[in-house]
Amino acid sequence: MIYFLLGLAMGLIFHLHRWRRLDQQLDDILYNTLGISPLTSLSKIPQIKRGINSLQNELNHAKLQILTYHELIDNLPLGYLRIDANNRLIDCNKQARILLNINRWNPDFFRLFLELVRSYELDQLIQQTRLSQEKLTLEWQFFPELNSVLDGGETEESPDVSPLFLKAYSFPLEGGEVALFIENQTQLRELLKRKEEFYSDLSHELRTPLTSMLLLSETLLSHTDEKGKFWLKQLNREINRLADLVKNWLEIYQLENNPYEVLKVEIVELQEIIKSSWHSLEILAQEKQITLDYLPEEDIYLEGDSHRLTQVFINLFDNSIKHCQPGGKIRVEARVKIHQEGNKQVEIDIIDTGSGFNPEDLPHVFERLYRGEKSRGRKDRGGSGLGLSIVKQIIVAHGGKITAQNHPEKGAWIQIIMPLKQAKKQNNSKNCQDENDKLQ
Repeated sequence: MIYFLLGLAMGLIFHLHRWRRLDQQLDDILYNTLGISPLTSLSKIPQIKRGINSLQNELNHAKLQILTYHELIDNLPLGYLRIDANNRLIDCNKQARILLNINRWNPDFFRLFLELVRSYELDQLIQQTRLSQEKLTLEWQFFPELNSVLDGGETEESPDVSPLFLKAYSFPLEGGEVALFIENQTQLRELLKRKEEFYSDLSHELRTPLTSMLLLSETLLSHTDEKGKFWLKQLNREINRLADLVKNWLEIYQLENNPYEVLKVEIVELQEIIKSSWHSLEILAQEKQITLDYLPEEDIYLEGDSHRLTQVFINLFDNSIKHCQPGGKIRVEARVKIHQEGNKQVEIDIIDTGSGFNPEDLPHVFERLYRGEKSRGRKDRGGSGLGLSIVKQIIVAHGGKITAQNHPEKGAWIQIIMPLKQAKKQNNSKNCQDENDKLQ
């Protein structure tokens, strides 16, 4: 009997110990796993069942949301891609597969991005985004048919390689991943091209009647009285202004669409271009006692169109003279930069002591027909509103770029960056300091 009671007591103790451990485990499940505070009115098993049902509902809702998001992404009008840290394509929506002509992508088998999309530009964008951890954009031409041929999807010997004009937006993600959104801008480019052609055709059509109107007004000048001559001269000025506008618009169109046909490329010396441009405006500068300082680091030779580059500096100097106070100064600095790739560029800074640009105007100074409201707006001497636009198109046609900003110590600051091709001419042995003295 004693042994029975001892066994029963040990069994009860063991059972109570197991029950205690089970109760602690249930508490752990309720508190830590399900995040539920135990209710004294209910046993813990029903509470756990209720918590599991709640989690199941949340899981189903999350799965439904994920499916919805995947469906939205797959039907986006933008292409979407996600590339992992090893440069493998791990996600790709329908529009991206259409735009980039991706035929062999399998979501269950990751492959290198360059195996599926033969685009060096896009690969560089991914690498730069991963390194910089910043949002970047890229505009480039992509040849989907050529990508298909290289990928083995077609066998034609002469595929149609009409390009798509695409714009990509890249976003850095965690773990070295990069997300890309790609926009097809081909149709927009076509619309812009048609608009430009329309303006070009219209400008061509306007030239003949404008020339006739100018001849008629000049003829009438000799057949009218003094009062009539005053109004005819006013009419002549407006006709000439409209003719200049048409001419400048045609010039921009030609530079945008046929730069290699418009430009007459030769080796030109930068100092000669600047000197010739300044001499064209020297009378205007002398009226306001404005001087020019040219500070080159060395003799610089460019491969470009002498007439067009002279036009660039004439427009820029004329703009600076307009907005400089009497006794002001225009400084031109030129220097050669060598990049890591070995490419040489010349940087040209044109800095004046004028009123500078209105900060609100800075993003728009090179836009066509844009008129600044205040500081650099057209005042005494009117213009077509296309001068700086022509300057930009000439520089872009030469493979360069131009920016405008306000100098922290002076007035307006225009910077031109152009690719440099130096050619040391044996017969050119002029003294730079003497030429600088002549310019000043």
